[in-house]
Amino acid sequence: MCFRCMEDSNRAWSRQTFGEVDLGHRTRTARLVTLAASAAALPGGTVTSVVRGSAAREGAYRLLESERVPSAKVAEAVFSTTTRSCLARPWVFVPVDGSSLSFTDRKRKREVGGVGTWKAGGRGLQVMSALVCSPRGTPVGLCAQQWWAREGRSQYGKRGKTPAQWKKSETRHGVETMDAVQRRFRAEAPGCTPWLQLDRGFDSWPVLEKMVRGEIAATVRAQYNRCCRENRKAKPEYLLDLARKARVLGSYAVEVPASDSQAARTAVLQVRARRVTIELHVGGRRCEHVTLTVVHVKERGKAKTPLQWTLLTTFTVTTLEQAQTVVRGYATRWRIEELHRTWKRGGCHVEDTQLRSREAILKWATILAAVAARTVRLAYLAREKPDTPALEELSPSEIDAAILLAKPKGVKRGATPTLGVAVGWIATAGGYTGKSSGGPPGPTVLGRGLMRVEIAAQVLRDLSTS
Repeated sequence: MCFRCMEDSNRAWSRQTFGEVDLGHRTRTARLVTLAASAAALPGGTVTSVVRGSAAREGAYRLLESERVPSAKVAEAVFSTTTRSCLARPWVFVPVDGSSLSFTDRKRKREVGGVGTWKAGGRGLQVMSALVCSPRGTPVGLCAQQWWAREGRSQYGKRGKTPAQWKKSETRHGVETMDAVQRRFRAEAPGCTPWLQLDRGFDSWPVLEKMVRGEIAATVRAQYNRCCRENRKAKPEYLLDLARKARVLGSYAVEVPASDSQAARTAVLQVRARRVTIELHVGGRRCEHVTLTVVHVKERGKAKTPLQWTLLTTFTVTTLEQAQTVVRGYATRWRIEELHRTWKRGGCHVEDTQLRSREAILKWATILAAVAARTVRLAYLAREKPDTPALEELSPSEIDAAILLAKPKGVKRGATPTLGVAVGWIATAGGYTGKSSGGPPGPTVLGRGLMRVEIAAQVLRDLSTS
């Protein structure tokens, strides 16, 4: 039996992710591996909810507060593990999105800044995350994060920043994240191209200019109806008009799950694409031009809220198949939203932490972000590759625990199911019934199930050694 199967999957994952990080002494690395394994087994926002025993808790706090364990080293371990796993792939999707973590800080003694509106007085940190997904859309893990704290109100508006101004604004964090992803893949997976997927908040001249001038593979959803022309003397046209008049490449059907406002349906998407030259007003003083492909997707029919996207990409699109690849890539953005939801509310509850120093918060939040990414990965892996043997992701004791909790008919302990079947048992242990949406289990219910399965698995392991 492989070594991965002889130890529980949480410990195996933690050892693979953090086992090679150099923290100056092997005991610190061992403590980090143990802490991450505990967080994966029983995720929670506070150290006391994750670590059992006063001695182990003291060790965990010392690790998180130690100046000899920089948060950058912890993050480096997570990002490098993800990137190195992409070596054999020609390309991957990398959705990027920002979020904020809110912490209770009534006495303002924690090393954080403002979140939300300044009038509300919220306290916390801002973060920009990059999540690697396979070409089929299965999450692989985090490859970059940028953290910052808001110390005061922005002096600049959302548009029209000069080059000097945007470098002092929050727009720069998006560009810095793009650069960080490119550097890491060039250094650790040079044969793999990261294809960045960006939402409407990234539709700004620094990002569009970076995409083209830096020859970065990227797709951004258009927010503004920008002027399109080759030069100042050409007749001005506008992006949305050009997108709607572009040549139709074809149509295809996608399954849309149910939402609060409408039932599940099969949507037929009509796709158009063409090359456009966009006029960028850099700070209102300088005009530059960048050429991109616009892909316009619109749902046919009379849906209450029809699907409609206008995407700008550096990818050349001349066929329906190429356009579908662009759309499929942008759809992976929902994975990173699920990651943030799992990180903050779906089991990890990172915002519950009581740590005060910035460094300690970042180390703990990075560990929990890696745990959240692992949970989201497992949820999608069960959908994309349901026939994978469950033993590739779970230990025998965890499978047995899922069987005991879910009580599937005719199945006894010692069974070796596929991953899709095992994940269904775990989700059932977490309260999943399938009746609310009819869709597959999501990361939140799966995270609940994993916690209960791990408790039962530990009991089984203790009984087998007693």
